Amino acid sequence: MKLKHTIIGALGLLLIVGGLAGCGKQQSANVTKDYPNGSITIPAKNGSICGAPNYIAYEKGFFKKNGLKANLVAKPTNISDLEAGFVSGKYDALNGDFQYLPAIQNGAQIQAAGGIHQGCIQVLVPRNSKIKSVKDLKGKTIATPGQGSTPQFVASIALQHAGIDPKNGVTWKTYDYDLLAKAAQKGQVDAIGNVDPYAYQAIKEDHFRVIVDNNNHSGNSGMAKMGMKKDGSCCYLYLADKLTKQSPKKAKAIIKSYQEAAEWINMHPQQTASILLKKKYVSASKFVNRKNVANLVASYHFGLKKAKGKTDVAYYADQLKQAGFLKSDTNVKQLVNKAYYDG
Repeated sequence: MKLKHTIIGALGLLLIVGGLAGCGKQQSANVTKDYPNGSITIPAKNGSICGAPNYIAYEKGFFKKNGLKANLVAKPTNISDLEAGFVSGKYDALNGDFQYLPAIQNGAQIQAAGGIHQGCIQVLVPRNSKIKSVKDLKGKTIATPGQGSTPQFVASIALQHAGIDPKNGVTWKTYDYDLLAKAAQKGQVDAIGNVDPYAYQAIKEDHFRVIVDNNNHSGNSGMAKMGMKKDGSCCYLYLADKLTKQSPKKAKAIIKSYQEAAEWINMHPQQTASILLKKKYVSASKFVNRKNVANLVASYHFGLKKAKGKTDVAYYADQLKQAGFLKSDTNVKQLVNKAYYDG
């Protein structure tokens, strides 16, 4: 009996050691001479111009330069799908908005690592609308790409600054990015919140009027009164917690890749536009052309801002708390420390 137990124990030990060895091989399988920092998967493809750092880091070789083999895949529209992807290890990094703060508070396994560009979101109304300002939105219906999307948050920040309860003072509806303008034109909604190039196309092609623009680089006093922060970062680089906590070297390689890509974009808006359109990362149209996309890219002022990005996250966390999208007892400082990677 004693011998039997010894044999079984030895076999068990061999299985454990074999399993660990196999696990080790699996973890290091993607690390090669050309890619010493292994592979990463980024949910990037959604047709927006603000995703340019993903595409430029890939197309101009910044990922490869920093030892990363990058795989760009479609970006889920549902935040819960993104959360699940980060928890499971399916996704490693994300170029996303401050919309992820509530998700982080609720346990999403990601951290912001720097503000990457300024605004790309507008709240719009059809040209013949009687709505002239945010105050006129009280009791109206606003459509956005999704509940908890950044366009909804931008609109909500403006609403609360106009004395309107974002939760109860308006009605929210959801449409796909490319259907928002049509919904407003058909009278199904009164206003829309959308991202470029969809918002830009609605303005240029369908003559929608801008009620709120979260790109306040000029310091417009009207937009400032609506809570649109001057030079505030709209989008951020996010990293999986598993990377920031377990693979800091890999995390730093990703950050460096995005930093170099953002700097390149800021210096080469025309070339960036050409790449986005030629590679079909952004769908071309009469108004979404090289010249206009280049102008939009230049207006975003790309560049990875670490300390400034953290200050902006704190600002938007406070705004979302006031709007009721974060818990009423949220300690903003603690949330920001949890949500931001200073490495």
